[in-house]
Amino acid sequence: MADIVLGIATSRSPMTSIPPEMWPVLGERDQRSTRIKDRYGVPTNYDELLAKAPAGVAEHLTPEVMAQKHARVQQHIQTLVDSMAEARPDVVIMMGDDEDENITGDNRPAMMIYWGDSLHLIPRAVPEGADEMTRMMAAAWGAEEGDHATAGALGLHLVERLIEAEFDIASSDGQPAGEGMAHGFGYLIDRLTPPGQSVPFVPVILNVHTPPNQPTPKRLYDFGVAVRDAVRAWPGDERVAVVATGGLSVGIVDEELDRLALAGMAERDREKLAMLPRTWMQGSQGEVLCWIAAAGAADHLEMELLEYIPGYRSPAGTGCGLAFAQWK
Repeated sequence: MADIVLGIATSRSPMTSIPPEMWPVLGERDQRSTRIKDRYGVPTNYDELLAKAPAGVAEHLTPEVMAQKHARVQQHIQTLVDSMAEARPDVVIMMGDDEDENITGDNRPAMMIYWGDSLHLIPRAVPEGADEMTRMMAAAWGAEEGDHATAGALGLHLVERLIEAEFDIASSDGQPAGEGMAHGFGYLIDRLTPPGQSVPFVPVILNVHTPPNQPTPKRLYDFGVAVRDAVRAWPGDERVAVVATGGLSVGIVDEELDRLALAGMAERDREKLAMLPRTWMQGSQGEVLCWIAAAGAADHLEMELLEYIPGYRSPAGTGCGLAFAQWK
């Protein structure tokens, strides 16, 4: 019987890839951002956030503290790479998202499984004259163009079994010419795949960014459980890993909601996960839903939270909730 033997989840914020002395540069960019929303989905700006910033944020912004946090981030990512190497999976199921890279508003499924024969990745385009920060961020999400093996037969099996389980799954067996898969899949290959280990994967693309058809946390946890059951129904003995990247809070560090999400996953508590505001889980913060789907798929394993690090990068409390977890 095939089975999921490992689960991995990690933030993939630019803060995981750029050096700590550049974190404040992201904070400076936040001052000009027009995309920041609070937990209720209400647009806000840097000055409003600065006026009500939580006490103690300044303690997180010293070069020494940022360097310590950055070192711990790299240590935890390496732990996940080592766990992947130790587990030696035959297949990786990637719970990913798409940020208008391939899937746009003219046809945006809530849940889709790709079962083509291979997957083409294209690095993020860098505008001519882009600064060093922009180039580093793009490289962290896949530096080289190329084709990567997929487990297409298992992907098709998942589609069929999930339909039987009454999940209305969209499917895709190919990519339009000249297009590459979303950047989260490049992060999986470049940052989480052990050196010398090439593993075929099944891309599961979830609409976690864009209303109005984002699945609920409970729906995606149950979806993950159904994926696990489908893997066990596969007529083989493959060892499977499930991976999620992205999130947690993005834009405004929200320690309360980050910790609520992590506790709900660790405790397998659907009701606690249902307490997360839908208005919060939009845009990049919606990537926590990929974590929840992976937690459902690894429901039979024990979650180990390596660490939650509030990644503050400005006096206004902007930044990212950096988290790293595994299920074994």
